[in-house]
Amino acid sequence: MTTLIKNTFLFTAAVLTLAMISCKDAKKDHSETEINSFSGTWIAKDFVDDIIVNNAIKTIENGVTEIVVPENVKDSILFLNEDLESAKYLATIQNDTLVNHLYETKTQKAVIQNGNLILLPLDERYDSQEYIKADASLLKKAKDANLSVLRILINKTLADNVYLNNSSKEIKFTEDGKVSGIANFKNYYISINGDGANVENSTAITFTTADGSSKNLGIEFQKNKTELYDLVLLTKPDEKPFYKKGKLLYSLKIANSKK
Repeated sequence: MTTLIKNTFLFTAAVLTLAMISCKDAKKDHSETEINSFSGTWIAKDFVDDIIVNNAIKTIENGVTEIVVPENVKDSILFLNEDLESAKYLATIQNDTLVNHLYETKTQKAVIQNGNLILLPLDERYDSQEYIKADASLLKKAKDANLSVLRILINKTLADNVYLNNSSKEIKFTEDGKVSGIANFKNYYISINGDGANVENSTAITFTTADGSSKNLGIEFQKNKTELYDLVLLTKPDEKPFYKKGKLLYSLKIANSKK
């Protein structure tokens, strides 16, 4: 009888142990599913839908343009704001909600809805923001070029087309920031909002040459062409550069679209 009770006790203990392990595994799988649903690079839908506004490129105003969530949320989440300034924050998963710990007592939450990430308002001054997940091909391009996904999307506004100048010379831009066929320029960088030179009612683009010299121009995106303008400096040497559009230097007609 004693042996039977002992065996019954051992069997019950084994069943309970297996149940506890199974429960832990289920919780672990659920946690991993939550993390995997958030992990990835997310781009503000407003920016993706309308990269070019009034012939210029602008990121969203007063908000985060790109969010990078690692597979392990114990690693810091990266926020890229409207001026392309980056900041990292700790985060946790709580009841299907991603909680970003911005400051010691300040958090901001995000949820997944219909496959998109919704960044909930920080406070009553803001609205919710919706983000689209970058696909594998876009992530690979960014990784290969050592650039942010956002930068690849910005550069695609030029790289998606092949252009001709007034002499019918072919001009090409690449997604990793290279250019050929225009003057002696080798590389380009499009400035967004406050991340570089600002141009009144336009966008600034900086070209660099093989010897490292650079030139700031204004750029305007039109239906069948892209135009590059000289810039007139409005600020003092010790101030952040602010320009207005000068004379037209290059008119680049779209010869072929890669879209």
